Parts: sequence; C-alpha cells; structure tokens
Amino acid sequence: MRVRTIAAPAVLVTGFAIAGLATTGTASAATPFVIPQIGAAGVELSPGETQALANSPIPALVDRFAPGPAVSVGVQPDSQIPHDGTYVFADMPTIVGEAAAHPNGSVDILVDGEGVAVIQEW
Repeated sequence: MRVRTIAAPAVLVTGFAIAGLATTGTASAATPFVIPQIGAAGVELSPGETQALANSPIPALVDRFAPGPAVSVGVQPDSQIPHDGTYVFADMPTIVGEAAAHPNGSVDILVDGEGVAVIQEW
C-alpha cells in the first residue's frame, strides 16, 4: 500500500481516528489535544496503548475501509519502512507495528476535516 507522508508541521492539519481508540481499554492514558485554530483534534498514545493498537485489528481496518487520500502518515527519519519523502510504502499495521516495536515508541493520531494522520514518535 502506498500512503502519503507528511512533514511535522503538516501533521497539525491532518486527521485522526478517535473511534478506534475506544478499544484500547478502560485504563487508557491517551492524552487528547485540540488545535482549534485549524479545527483538528487528536490523541497521543502511550507506548502501551500503541502496542495494544498494533495488536488489534484497527490498523488493518483502516487499510481496508479508509479512503486512501484521507489517510496520511508521518514516519521517523530513522524508520526502516521504505519511504521517498512523498509516500510511505507500507500498510498501516506495519507503520503502527514499527512504532510499537521501538523502545518508547508510540503514535499520535489526528483528525480534521481532510482526514486522518498517524504519526510515529520515538
């Protein structure tokens, strides 16, 4: 799957899937945030929550049902996932899984009127 990449500043204007986060458990420590100036909202997942997300069917469901142009990702510069600056050549389970496998790795998930963004953090 080819997914658009986004630079760190562009992360603030792309989107997030809050509905899937409800399945990460009741002891969630996800940190929500809102950027009212651009109409975006999101959550920062902890490493444990990122692992739970990676082990769930949600990333595969995003691949299956989310329209491609509505999904953007941001990978770390040292990511082992093939990318060329414009596209990431991996599916969502691989993108989330790489963050979950990295020490203290996590993902931030954002949503706005244009779509969803999943951003690797470590």
